[in-house]
Amino acid sequence: MFKSLSYKFANLLVKNEVIENEDFEIYRYGFETLIYFIVNISVALLIGIIFDRFIHTIIFLSCYCTLRQFTGGYHARNYTECTLTFVVIYLITIFIDNNIDVDKYKHVLVILMIISIYIIYKLAPLEHRNKPLSEKEKENYRETIKKILFIVLDGIIFGSIINSLQQYIIYATVSVYWTAILLCIGSKINRK
Repeated sequence: MFKSLSYKFANLLVKNEVIENEDFEIYRYGFETLIYFIVNISVALLIGIIFDRFIHTIIFLSCYCTLRQFTGGYHARNYTECTLTFVVIYLITIFIDNNIDVDKYKHVLVILMIISIYIIYKLAPLEHRNKPLSEKEKENYRETIKKILFIVLDGIIFGSIINSLQQYIIYATVSVYWTAILLCIGSKINRK
């Protein structure tokens, strides 16, 4: 579905002489990625609406997607598997939010955060076999990851201080955990 739509959009641009024929594949891939991204974000927002977690979902997506863009890690073999993996991740996140008393397990959550940050610093950025990174790109990604983690951690600390924001911090926190978990899985797969 994503590929056929992307072909149609790219063909339309070629027919209308908006792009050159030799740029067709670049635009087709760009459209495919964009369509897939829109579908995944829409699915996540729909889940957020169904579970009355719309703002929580936006916070989770902001942290998770931004980190994953630069850290790398496990990547599914196809779009369906990727969407299903993401849906399971997000449903588990909602389950954690509904069933864990943040105040009671604050120390455990902090320890898990420290471990997750260590894993991210140790493994990221993890290259995908189809997208190798130069040493300069790796260094730029590492710097970007540090900045993103700093912002996320500041948000978590700020959210834990302000009572009205405490309900949202678990989503930012768990997004860092998932990033570390997917890095570990991706690293293990790459070693094979």
